[in-house]
Amino acid sequence: MLKVRLVRTGKKNLPSFRIEVTEGDKTVDLIGSYYPHSTKSKFSISKDRLDHWLKSGAKPTPAVADLIKGKYEFKPYYGSRPAEEEKADPVEVPAPSAPATPVAPEPAPLETPAPQEEPVKS
Repeated sequence: MLKVRLVRTGKKNLPSFRIEVTEGDKTVDLIGSYYPHSTKSKFSISKDRLDHWLKSGAKPTPAVADLIKGKYEFKPYYGSRPAEEEKADPVEVPAPSAPATPVAPEPAPLETPAPQEEPVKS
């Protein structure tokens, strides 16, 4: 199935995109480019090539369709960090009350009888 899609290129934290017609993972035609981080976003596309591929049955992805209509807004992806208010309270884990390995009780000290004192004769 033919798709018109954005393919990310560029540096880390400074993306640029190519607009390609692909079939599976194979690039069939490069028809434009999109640079979202310049002072004014730069978008260029070959309209005659786009019309040719759309008539040939290529389906644009939602991002490309919005770019063509002029409604697309680039939103950087920052990963899956939870928002400040969504952070859960830290859970305290109780310390184990008994050691993990069984410990033999300490033997009681041996009691030795105290020496008896002999009564003093006066």
